[in-house]
Amino acid sequence: MEHPALPRTQVVNFNAPELHQLALALSRAHALAAYVRPYVDKGRPWERALKSLPGIGPAWNASFGRRTLADASLAALTREAGVLPDLCAAVLHRASQLPIALRHRATSRLHRAVREAVAEAAGRDIAGSRCIVAYEGFALPAFRAAAATPGVLRVLNYPVAHHRRRRAVRLEENEREPGFASTWPDFDDWPPDHEARLDEEIHLADAVLVGSRYAGESFVEAGVDPARMRVVPYGVDLDVFQDSERPAHPGFRAIYAGQLTQRKGLAYLLRGYRRFARAGTRLTLVGSVVGSERPLRAFAGSFEHVLHQTRPALADMYRASDVFVFPTLIEGMPLVVLEAMACGLPVIVTANGPADIVRDGIDGYIVPERDEFAIADRLERLHRDPQMRWAMGRSAAARAREFSWQAYAHRALGVLAALADPGLRAVA
Repeated sequence: MEHPALPRTQVVNFNAPELHQLALALSRAHALAAYVRPYVDKGRPWERALKSLPGIGPAWNASFGRRTLADASLAALTREAGVLPDLCAAVLHRASQLPIALRHRATSRLHRAVREAVAEAAGRDIAGSRCIVAYEGFALPAFRAAAATPGVLRVLNYPVAHHRRRRAVRLEENEREPGFASTWPDFDDWPPDHEARLDEEIHLADAVLVGSRYAGESFVEAGVDPARMRVVPYGVDLDVFQDSERPAHPGFRAIYAGQLTQRKGLAYLLRGYRRFARAGTRLTLVGSVVGSERPLRAFAGSFEHVLHQTRPALADMYRASDVFVFPTLIEGMPLVVLEAMACGLPVIVTANGPADIVRDGIDGYIVPERDEFAIADRLERLHRDPQMRWAMGRSAAARAREFSWQAYAHRALGVLAALADPGLRAVA
């Protein structure tokens, strides 16, 4: 992964896997100044002790232990901040006995505390850095410090579409689907100055790094110079998500993974599946309910709900399914689509983020947004033609292999090198 003129870079992250992969690649290229983020399991003595305790160990391994940082060089350059509110938020998120709305409010406050702690820690010391790459909402202190230091690049990682596009789509959707509005909470849990903060981060950034053309276009629509946009598709862990032996099963199984929210087109998925459903078919929804589960009650009996899974368990669920459905309304680049494809599933998606990955009619289908009839039709096509389903699944797995995390890191490092030396061309 050789890139000339890589700037010595500080990476500021919340929990974005793409920034973790970038930090790891920079560390291996000896170009990482620091990696600032919330809690990560470095295998310290107290962490190893917790993992060995009866009762506590399995719970730790299933939650915090999943944030393992095995690379010793990266661990040495990692500075944690906001650890206590981060751990508290993770505990609350899994406290299923508490009302969803209460958990949402409490975890939102804790996540804001994490953000402030990480952002302030990153901004306190940028000495030795010639580039700052930071997660949206976490960048401002470091970007302000970098702006006052000649020659320090500022790159904003934005994992979803521009916040004004998000607001517009949410308001429109809540009018169209008021029954599902509670699953797409408004921005009331953001501090009053949050959007102004994001605007300043974008203004200060030399470049904005996004995962799809759809996300990039939302920034141009908001007035950002297209020359400042950098589109680098995200990756998939091909060691975990792979098209290995698939267990035989009767019937036809559709699966969705992600937060259960109208932002992902939940109402259209449920109605589309209900139009298609017949004996021997099943829909599984994997993920946590956002806001309120009340809208789902009208569809009781139409789906099976499974809470968030470990990555190996989710890969097994994909391989035990026949199609992945993800009719999202607004995204950056959804990793779950790549993960399902890597496991050999044809997919049914909208163009709002996945269009850079999915080839319509080859790896699955791209359907119009908000179209339950199109979802039902594509489910029917795949159900009645197992041979086509198999062929699309093979194509999807081959396509996913083009988007490894190694490929993402190579392209992202190329972007940083080209920003540091405009005479270079970024890797396409």
